[in-house]
Amino acid sequence: MTDTAEIEMEVHRRSLAVEGAMLVLIDGLAARGTISADEAEDMLRILSKSSDFSAARASSSLRIVNQLKRLRRGDGAATPGA
Repeated sequence: MTDTAEIEMEVHRRSLAVEGAMLVLIDGLAARGTISADEAEDMLRILSKSSDFSAARASSSLRIVNQLKRLRRGDGAATPGA
């Protein structure tokens, strides 16, 4: 492998790790009510637009956020834990 290929592979690995950490963080904050489900959904939509792979990874988080909205009787702006 050339230096350029190694650098690109490292950048790819780190970007996946950061994306994964962001998904966990957004899920946790929304579940605790620190951020609203609407805010979480907005952030997840931004992440999912970067690639098809990112969209697939964010889809489970979007399902969780939609379930939170249903549990909060459709109020996506509610932040019960804040």
